[in-house]
Amino acid sequence: MSRPNRSDAHLSPEDEAAREAEVRGYFDDAAPKRHTKPSRSEHSPVYADAIVPDSSHPELDKFQDLEAHTERLVYEGGKVGEEFVETEYYKDLGGVGKQHHTVTTAGSLLLLPFSSVTCL
Repeated sequence: MSRPNRSDAHLSPEDEAAREAEVRGYFDDAAPKRHTKPSRSEHSPVYADAIVPDSSHPELDKFQDLEAHTERLVYEGGKVGEEFVETEYYKDLGGVGKQHHTVTTAGSLLLLPFSSVTCL
């Protein structure tokens, strides 16, 4: 970002104030609205919030519509099928760790069949 030059156009103080008010109004409208806190000293069974919904939210409308319908969904299907199907690929993976065992002796690496390894 570069600094403005002295020859750049400057707005008058009134125009700057108008532009600032316009931008501030935009961001104030875009900011989320907070709910009012209920009074702690005076209990009221009816809680009136100061926020008046100005626009509809589709997700909230759908949720409230689904909440209003109390009937339950009944699944009339059979048994759920297996998600895991065993193939030859998985059978071959079982022997990966059993084919060789690494042993190091004095800095050299030996590959020995798993059956010939004994506890040292």
